[in-house]
Amino acid sequence: MIYNSFSEAETEALGEKLAEEYKGSPTFLLYGDLGAGKTALTRGLVKGYGSSDLVSSPTFTIVHEYDGEKTVYHFDLYRLMDEEELDDIGFEDYFKEGTVRIIEWPDSFSQMMPKDSIKVKIARGEKDNERVIEVIG
Repeated sequence: MIYNSFSEAETEALGEKLAEEYKGSPTFLLYGDLGAGKTALTRGLVKGYGSSDLVSSPTFTIVHEYDGEKTVYHFDLYRLMDEEELDDIGFEDYFKEGTVRIIEWPDSFSQMMPKDSIKVKIARGEKDNERVIEVIG
């Protein structure tokens, strides 16, 4: 599916909608340039999974945890260089039944991502605040 968003609020609302659609223990892989809207989409996903926690980019901590109806783990892999660093943070330990994973910058680690992951590609549109969001999976 392809969605067009014209504000952060619309991107967050899409995140909430995706949380309603994807039950179980989904893994979301977020692709997009810096400032594309990955954190805004994550805010909506986290809210959709029942958390009222403040969402921020985990760039310097690698992973943030949000508790709600489901525990959501939000990863930012931008600064990691290789699979060994991913192993060092216990990446595989976060794949528990009943939890949700949102992973920014998964490009360098595609072989370690679950095959059934939901890919979300966010690109800037033609207008200033427009984002074209493609959801695959």
